[in-house]
Amino acid sequence: MSTVALELDQTLRELDTDTANLLERAVRDALALAQRRRQAAPQLDAMGYPAGYFEATAGSFADEPLEPPPDLPSTTREPW
Repeated sequence: MSTVALELDQTLRELDTDTANLLERAVRDALALAQRRRQAAPQLDAMGYPAGYFEATAGSFADEPLEPPPDLPSTTREPW
């Protein structure tokens, strides 16, 4: 058992019932949040990218005209 678990157990024993129930509920909420975040974490491929990312985005710009904007006029600077 970790030191946090031991400290929590000891604290719950020392608190009055209502306060102990509030603390236990807060801990359960924190555990539920951690569980949801762990489940929501994306699966990564061998290179560290989200699994299926490139397959999902391949060809996204296939019908888009990708042309660079016109060049801006050059500026002249005063000599030093």
